[in-house]
Amino acid sequence: MTSLSEIQFHLVDDNDIDIAVNTKLLQLAQISPSIFSYSSAGSFLEKIAENTDAFLTSTNVVLLDIMMPNINGFECLERLSQLPEDLQSHILVFMLSSSIDRNDIRRAESFPMVQKVLEKPLDIYSLKKSLEGILEE
Repeated sequence: MTSLSEIQFHLVDDNDIDIAVNTKLLQLAQISPSIFSYSSAGSFLEKIAENTDAFLTSTNVVLLDIMMPNINGFECLERLSQLPEDLQSHILVFMLSSSIDRNDIRRAESFPMVQKVLEKPLDIYSLKKSLEGILEE
C-alpha cells in the first residue's frame, strides 16, 4: 500500500498563479515532498516520455487543468489513455476546472484514470480524503 508521502504530484496548468497556490497548499498540508509543475500538457507528456521508468516505479497524481491552450485537459487525457496499461496504472488524474460543467464532468469521468473532477480553487482536504480512500483500496 502506498502512503501519501510516497506520491509524486504533477501539477499541469497554464496559469502560474494556480500552480503556485496549489503547490503551496500541497506543501502546507504536508501531503508529499515530491511536487512537479508544468505550464502545458505538452511539457508534462514529454516528461512522461523521457522518464517512463520513474513513472513506472511510483504512484503519480496529476492535477490536470481542463482549459489550456494547445493541448487541453481532455486532449491530454486522450494521449495518456494511449500509453501502455502498466504505465497508465501508475497515473491517477484529478481534473481541475474553474467552472464545473456537467458535460465536462461526464466526459472526464469516462476516462478510467480520472479519479474525480475538482473545482478551483483546489480544496486540499477533499483531495487528501479522496487519495486516502483510493490508497486504502
